[in-house]
Amino acid sequence: MQANHSVLGNRAFGEDADSLTTIKYRSHHDALSFLQSSLRNPNGIGLLFGPEGAGKTTIARELAMQLSAESDVVFVNGVHLKPQGLLSKMLTQFGLDSGDEPDDVLLKAVTDFAMHQTQSWRPPILIIDNVDRMYPSSLRVLNTLAAIAIQGRFALQLILTGDKGMQALAESDGMTSFIQRDPVMYSLLPLSSKETMIYLHARMQAAGSERADTIFPFDVCDRLGEQSGGWPGKLNQFALEAIKRSAGFPVSVVDTYAPGEASDESGVQIPVLGQEATVSRKPPKLIVTRDGETLGEFTFNENKLLIGRSDFADIIIDDDYVSKIHAALLLYTDALVLIDLNSANGTTVNSVRTRKTILKDDDVISLGNHRLKIEDAPPISSEMEELLKAPDTIKMKNLVDLRRQRARRRVVAAKTRKGHH
Repeated sequence: MQANHSVLGNRAFGEDADSLTTIKYRSHHDALSFLQSSLRNPNGIGLLFGPEGAGKTTIARELAMQLSAESDVVFVNGVHLKPQGLLSKMLTQFGLDSGDEPDDVLLKAVTDFAMHQTQSWRPPILIIDNVDRMYPSSLRVLNTLAAIAIQGRFALQLILTGDKGMQALAESDGMTSFIQRDPVMYSLLPLSSKETMIYLHARMQAAGSERADTIFPFDVCDRLGEQSGGWPGKLNQFALEAIKRSAGFPVSVVDTYAPGEASDESGVQIPVLGQEATVSRKPPKLIVTRDGETLGEFTFNENKLLIGRSDFADIIIDDDYVSKIHAALLLYTDALVLIDLNSANGTTVNSVRTRKTILKDDDVISLGNHRLKIEDAPPISSEMEELLKAPDTIKMKNLVDLRRQRARRRVVAAKTRKGHH
């Protein structure tokens, strides 16, 4: 019991937390809009600035996934990145063979590809996270890449994230070509007190909890917000530490709660979680086949999985009829939900085309020429059963909508109770 008491907390806030559990707040939304707008600018360079833990990586990855459906996108981490590493990663993610070639050969290959795509009105996009932590030699290569142009158009669009060194990069004498493209910058803002509460509750709900308001009452949310300064990364850290200090965390995805409090060194008060009604259950599994041959088996170790042809997908399906980001699977305590992500050729379950549906044992998802069979799906709750009986399941509200409705009801109820005191 003790060894597994933080399973749910790790899902919501730990290092292995699903990166796709993205809780959007005002500055997150504004940053995405700003970066998308910067790419529509002929100069095509957007800079995202913020301290460590501000959510820059999360935003950059989300942008990369959005753009990858229509453009060639490269996403790299700039920490200690050398020129050969940068160029090789670019070629590999463009689907080209990098080989063990000198830097000048790799640079020419990247240049040729970028110019060819730009002639087709599809300039590739390079997203570098932590650009201010690259080696100076790599920054010089970046400056060279920024100068690539054909027929009066820049052949490579750039999105860069960084911390304190970002301003110096934008003013550096060695980045002449980069600066001439007049990059625009957005500075992230921390979460407000209200956004902090929504963030904490939503992440717990996404991890499988249905009583997030009991784990994180309003006063606890406020205190965690103050400790973290409202930055998501630090908020995750403090929330996880607070949960781990609470004894008796349940070992399974079924969570029940008993009254009580625990305190950390900073005096943060958090309810003690109950130990009863825990359930041991095998996680769902996907068996991927093509023409009757099993290609692989995937066990749900996380509560969201992306399926598609892109390297950004968790389950990569190499099939021309599968979109780069084709579909998502969402795992909750009472349902496994499939959502088609506006794929070009659609998704079918048991030979019926669908956009949203709840999966059961032995259901077969068809993606192009591949088949994905479901095993050990979670038991469907009575609420989900009602949705399945609806005359038009394609139009049913997905489980995420239900969670949000529940969260809103809890917030209203909690505010009412708080107002009585």
